[in-house]
Amino acid sequence: MSTMMPLDQFQQIRHVDEVVEQAANSWWVYRRTIGYNGTLSSTARVVFFGRSQAQVEQWMATQ
Repeated sequence: MSTMMPLDQFQQIRHVDEVVEQAANSWWVYRRTIGYNGTLSSTARVVFFGRSQAQVEQWMATQ
């Protein structure tokens, strides 16, 4: 007997975040989605903007 499960139940990581310091008080979090074949999307989008690295790290911890 075999049981089939959808792929999305196994894929737990759906995006990758990158933190970029744009200026002294400007920290941006860019997000790229991961496709079902494991490749990163070619375009990133800004999902959070912070005034300090600590603020960005706190936001990422809640995600």
